[in-house]
Amino acid sequence: MVSRSVLIFLLACGGSSGGGGDVTPFVGVYATSSHTHADTTTQLSCTDPGQPVSSATPFFKLAVDAFFMDPDVLRVSNCSDAAGATCNETGVSMRAGGPGLQDVSANSQTGGAMPCQLYYARAEATLTGTTIQIEVLEKYDAPNIAASDCTAQRAEALASSTACRRIERWAGTRQ
Repeated sequence: MVSRSVLIFLLACGGSSGGGGDVTPFVGVYATSSHTHADTTTQLSCTDPGQPVSSATPFFKLAVDAFFMDPDVLRVSNCSDAAGATCNETGVSMRAGGPGLQDVSANSQTGGAMPCQLYYARAEATLTGTTIQIEVLEKYDAPNIAASDCTAQRAEALASSTACRRIERWAGTRQ
């Protein structure tokens, strides 16, 4: 199987000549006021509010992602305590960009008996005072196209699609 991948971290200019922006205002533990999720094997509207996560933890935190060992990359973790000591990582990582934090990735896969598969994901976080909103949208398509046309650039084009495969949102207030 051939895999083509492009990982794009959108960097903020945000007045910083270095371009990376400042993630510091986002670091911390938040009391969960809302955590919703929608997941399907087909497609759903990216504006779908999702359903409340039944096993939602009372807290979530944003902390420097130890895997990337980059102080400008934050990972979202669900936490069972206000200190943020007992947490499970979600797999959502973001860096400074746009009006807050964001991450965008696009990739394509093809080969063997598999048709072209295109994936696009976007995560964004905005902070207003002590209130944070996080949104993760994942999009997928399996067009009937030649393997040579199954490119990461074609996956990036899913950004404008209003159809999602998975949606997850958190809202919370800093502790």
